[in-house]
Amino acid sequence: MRTPTEMPRPRPRRRLSRRLRVVVLLVAAALIVLLLSLRGIASFYTDYLWFDSLDYASVWRRVLLARVALGAIFVGIFFVLLWLNLYVADRLAPAFRPPGPEEDLLARYHEVVGPRSGLVRIVVALFFALTAGVGAAGQWENWILFTHRVDFGIKDPQFDTDIGFYVFQLPFLNYVVTWAFTAFIIIFIITAIAHYVNGGIRVQTPGERVTPQVKAHLSVLLGALALIKAADYWLDRYGLTFSSRGAVDGATYTDVNAQLPAIQLLLLISLFAVVLLLVNIRRKGWALPSLAVGLWAFVAIVMGSIYPAFIQRLQVEPDESNKEREFIARNLEATKDAFGLQGVVETQFAYAEDLTGPDLLDNETTIRNIRLLDPGIVPNTFQQLEAERDFYEFGNDLDVDRYVIDGEVTQVVLGARQLDLSGIPEKSWENERLRFTHGYGVALSPANAVTSDGRPDFVI
Repeated sequence: MRTPTEMPRPRPRRRLSRRLRVVVLLVAAALIVLLLSLRGIASFYTDYLWFDSLDYASVWRRVLLARVALGAIFVGIFFVLLWLNLYVADRLAPAFRPPGPEEDLLARYHEVVGPRSGLVRIVVALFFALTAGVGAAGQWENWILFTHRVDFGIKDPQFDTDIGFYVFQLPFLNYVVTWAFTAFIIIFIITAIAHYVNGGIRVQTPGERVTPQVKAHLSVLLGALALIKAADYWLDRYGLTFSSRGAVDGATYTDVNAQLPAIQLLLLISLFAVVLLLVNIRRKGWALPSLAVGLWAFVAIVMGSIYPAFIQRLQVEPDESNKEREFIARNLEATKDAFGLQGVVETQFAYAEDLTGPDLLDNETTIRNIRLLDPGIVPNTFQQLEAERDFYEFGNDLDVDRYVIDGEVTQVVLGARQLDLSGIPEKSWENERLRFTHGYGVALSPANAVTSDGRPDFVI
């Protein structure tokens, strides 16, 4: 017979308790994730209810589909690119890793992970793909514009490109190039770490620190980065049409005569860097890539920043009216096209005394709408006379529009009465979120009329 001390312990019960702890931890983690996601779920469902109440549930589904599809595409692209590079890094691993202090630190890693290298590649690639690709779902509006491009029939004077390109295509292309550059930087860093772990890169080992195969692999990735940067510079050319550097918005004297040549030079240097990096595959050392990077940095600082600032400060600003004349004319033409004013007939009167009675009658609407109220001056008057409550405000910007008043087209100054939470009588959750939730109406006054005491003659 066995004594009580020799009886076996109930191990199955211990295993059960361990499994139970694991289940409890998983359930707790799931509850935490659910609680953190409740706000997003509520917003998601509220959006659906709003669209559905307007009979536009189909629009909501299409927006959702665009978000999911765009996120899935970018996640998939990043996953494939990173997985392929990690696979190549494993295939290029040297048969024998050089001994040394670095190998001593990584020996344990290889013992544990070595048999599971394929799984590690998938997990690492999927983690970074989700991190880098999910954000693309927020570009659904630019994606829909990109896929439904139409021409305006009007071309910009600088690049002879249809305006539709700037509205529909350029925003998404800019995002794709920026995303690709960031993605390849991440891929390059992770791939270099993989080569280090596999023994292809050694920092503290004497002799060859980077194997030729690894140098070729990293050179190709750097070449891809340089090529993407060249594409970025190509799109930066079109971005000059949004410049606000000069006297008016758009590409002005400095942009066209200094910034544009600098961008074109940087584009050529980026392409030159691609060639040097590919040539470097068959050469020893990193002299050529260092030359390319140094040249690019020098031109980017001097030609890309200092030179345009020098031109603007010393050439344009002292003679702005003459230097910017051509570009101001472009801006005026674009403004007329945008507001449909190309058919307006202009009549010049040299002096006021040249005006006759028939002239005044022919231009009665214009004369009657000569503005007496300046929308840049009267916001304080609107605030004092029409705010009505301390928690309403008009802000600093009033609008000018035209409405039919008493059968006549009349120019008016108007402002929306907006909510100012700093003026509510008591700070509380109920007041800020349930009671005081929005502004109230507008105040509107003809721009061509005032009261007897000089105040705006409010119609609303």
